[in-house]
Amino acid sequence: MGRSVPRETTSNIFLAAFERCPAGLLVADRTGTIKIVNGELERLCGFSREELVGRSVDLLVPAGLAGGHAGLRERYMQHPTARQMGVGRELHARHKDGCEIPVEIGLSTVDTPDGIFVVATIVDVSQRRDLEERLHQIHKFEAIGVLAGGVAHDFNNILQGIAGNAEAARRAAATAPQAVAALDVVIESARRGRELVNRILHFSHNSVPSRAVIEIEEPIREAIRLLRATLPPDIEIHEAFDAATPVVMADPNELHEITMNLASNGAYAMRDGGGVLDILVEPVMVDPAFASARGEMRPGPHARLRVTDTGVGIPGEVIQRIFEPFFTTKPPGEGTGLGLSVTNRIVRSLSGAIDIFTRTGEGTRFDVYLPAALTNRYRDGNGDVDGCRERRILLVDDQPQLAMLAQRVLESAGFAVSVHTSGAQALAELREDPDRFGLLITDNSMPRMTGLELVERVLAYRPGLPVLMVSGARGSVSPEKLEVRGVTRFLAKPYLANELKAAVREILGERE
Repeated sequence: MGRSVPRETTSNIFLAAFERCPAGLLVADRTGTIKIVNGELERLCGFSREELVGRSVDLLVPAGLAGGHAGLRERYMQHPTARQMGVGRELHARHKDGCEIPVEIGLSTVDTPDGIFVVATIVDVSQRRDLEERLHQIHKFEAIGVLAGGVAHDFNNILQGIAGNAEAARRAAATAPQAVAALDVVIESARRGRELVNRILHFSHNSVPSRAVIEIEEPIREAIRLLRATLPPDIEIHEAFDAATPVVMADPNELHEITMNLASNGAYAMRDGGGVLDILVEPVMVDPAFASARGEMRPGPHARLRVTDTGVGIPGEVIQRIFEPFFTTKPPGEGTGLGLSVTNRIVRSLSGAIDIFTRTGEGTRFDVYLPAALTNRYRDGNGDVDGCRERRILLVDDQPQLAMLAQRVLESAGFAVSVHTSGAQALAELREDPDRFGLLITDNSMPRMTGLELVERVLAYRPGLPVLMVSGARGSVSPEKLEVRGVTRFLAKPYLANELKAAVREILGERE
């Protein structure tokens, strides 16, 4: 027979298992006073061990339920049995910051010479609830697919009748400019209606639309033209387009649909008193912290579409649900609840994100972020050619506007450009694949890590990599010192687009 494990060893094993358990554990006496907790419970609720031990378990009960918890605890202690709580029900634990965490709780009792103790197992089910919610949304979109498949044929026939008759009426009204303009809007709307049906069918079958590298200005301008023709006169549209906005990988119809959906919602919010609808397209550099807080978004240069209205705002109880399929606050006949849900899905499929800022009585702003298109292919006089290392450029400038301007100039010349606004970001990408790039372009005057410091670190990973240094501080570093530090060529700011392209081609040994 084997020897029994000494009591002291057994105790140590159980204490170690208690501490390392992946679920939150606490032990309380029959009065609800906490005696022991493990590390996972500290992480889950935000309280330290010292803040919990000796306090009532009511500390972990949400404020709205704390009053009745003592009675529930007393009834449990009268007939203590092992039980699992929270399965199929909404149970929450209180975090130190006051928020509520969805949990499942298991209870069991241990009878000791010192009395009965309750062992509670607390499991954070936030991620599971999130997955369940995503699955719920998927099922809703499947329902959209069934619905769309059933009506698409008939609806397209209706649209064909509208478009065909509108075209006939347009020919007949050729001498009436106002009628022709109105019929052009009808024809264009019918075409967009057909594309909307196709878009819903694309989503329902998880197919990918025809995407290419495009400038986002034209499809958005087209949407604005349609909006001007259909919105009431007491709603003004103000538009602004920044020429430095990067190109994106998208289908023009997707951008048109995003704009129409957001603008239509803004116009509906101003239906009673009129107002101003602002539509702004601009470049923006997304930092890693901003991106990580928004799921699958990537840091780096983005195009931002900002749609702002001066309407009634979105109530707090509604804003959490506005992207749900079929959810709408509009009365029957005025909305289906598909516009924002489809918009959200388009943006996510483009690896982008949507932010919402709203205040009751003051209006709402939607910010749509779409990642700048970076391609490893370029076109020459003979057609598409696989991108090569020499034509991939790592570009660093702490001024996002200047970085994006340089990116557009170089991409128009067929180069693939990866943009960063700090040396640390650029260095991190280079470390992943030191041989990926054929040229480094960096500003010199940057915070935390200067251009020269970046060059030194980059060349340690990739000796011999050509470097183009750009700077507005003329004469701050002599050409001899730049050469010694590994800089191939210096280009002074401000420079013209042709000067930048010429400098890059000269370094890489290319001809015009």
